[in-house]
Amino acid sequence: MSKTAITEQMVGRFLCWPLPADFAPDGGISFTRSPHVGMSPTGTNLLNFGQAKAMLEHCINGGAANTGTLPPHQQRVLDEKQDLDIRITKLDEFIQRNSLFGQLPEAERARMRRQADVMFELSTILGERIANF
Repeated sequence: MSKTAITEQMVGRFLCWPLPADFAPDGGISFTRSPHVGMSPTGTNLLNFGQAKAMLEHCINGGAANTGTLPPHQQRVLDEKQDLDIRITKLDEFIQRNSLFGQLPEAERARMRRQADVMFELSTILGERIANF
């Protein structure tokens, strides 16, 4: 799957993510929750698909404005962060949503959580490096 396809899949997931019951709209917008089952808000009404995609790419890229003009050594760091962030998302999704995770021995679940923590720390470091470009 290409990075563009993965980004678009992630944007779609973001936009259909059920907002928590205690979310607070900004900008003075008020919200009255529907009493009908299945009628809860999702994602955001602040961004359309293209805007959400640009925001997500900004997050994945660590805020790098124009990635096409980076020197090769910096582009490699950016690519490493993007690939790592995709793997973090997949691991986190497995931990949070896959019933198989709960069937694993506790020691293995602990190792997987530690793995996710270390991967997140590496992603943070890479993001700091990218922000410094």
